[in-house]
Amino acid sequence: MWARLVVFGICLSLALESIPASAQSISEIYRVTDAVTRTRSEFHQVSISRGQEYTLADLPGPGKITYFYITDDTVGRWYEGLVLKIFWDDATNASVNVPLADFFGALGSKTVEYQSAAMQINHACFMSYLPMPFSANARIVLANDGSRDYSQKIAYGIDWEKGLAYAQEKSRLHAEWRRSNPVEKGLHTILDVQGRGQYVGGFLQVTSRNSGIWFGEGDTVFTVDGEAMTHSPGTEDEYGSCWKDPHWRTFSHLYSGHILNEKGVNRMYRWYLTNPVRFQHSLKVQIQNQHDNGTPTTTDADDYTTIAFWYQEGAGQTVSLPSSAVRTAPSFSTQSKKTE
Repeated sequence: MWARLVVFGICLSLALESIPASAQSISEIYRVTDAVTRTRSEFHQVSISRGQEYTLADLPGPGKITYFYITDDTVGRWYEGLVLKIFWDDATNASVNVPLADFFGALGSKTVEYQSAAMQINHACFMSYLPMPFSANARIVLANDGSRDYSQKIAYGIDWEKGLAYAQEKSRLHAEWRRSNPVEKGLHTILDVQGRGQYVGGFLQVTSRNSGIWFGEGDTVFTVDGEAMTHSPGTEDEYGSCWKDPHWRTFSHLYSGHILNEKGVNRMYRWYLTNPVRFQHSLKVQIQNQHDNGTPTTTDADDYTTIAFWYQEGAGQTVSLPSSAVRTAPSFSTQSKKTE
């Protein structure tokens, strides 16, 4: 019995030593690993013609991106035709395929400053701290699918760790953009994916026909490996506010925030970093569109846009990203307002 305990202790110790420091809590940040930090920092004019792409970086593996920031000389007023694509391990399909500004939470290229554990925007600096492991390589691309050519001074930086341990890591970050303009049958789908992994959160923006300060209600529903479960009894609960504040004041905190409430447009984020939604076969994430508790919207449906972030084994394919013209189309919700 004692011998088995000693062997177990040795195995546990070795396992802990193999965990990268950045994956540990602050109390474990002292732990030395076999990884070596590398960085890519650039500042120059970047020109991308309509329909063309520009490679920001092609990083050799095995490794893990630990930090990514980007800015241009529009000072936070991003051109809406820019799309961020990230390809893992020479995959032909991008696992991250979203509008550049939206990736950082500046949906529709409208910048609002906030701070969270995973992402933040400070003035005109757009930053991501989501870890992104890869084995062979990581290729980060800007594409222009807009109506005009793009040419601005860009600064960006990428920190990553190189280490042999990442050669065996199967998890890859994914992100996709979805819009329901308007929501149909009172239900917006945030994510619908097959495979094995975990959902870690994202952004929600609602343009509402409800002219009141608060746009409405809606449960968040996770269908994990075919089993549906209600995660929270209302949008305000899911995004970290709870109960009705007379003014619905904006806020930004580590794991949740309501960072915009302006002329019927509400923007929120929620990170499931300590409680990721894990699945072995499939996951569907949906949110109800209600203006009153228990009453799905029908003729007065709102406009929902979401960016979902999740990890899964291998470089999976995301849903097709609509064209820039579709992404920036006027909201149906602004065409007919109703009072509370």
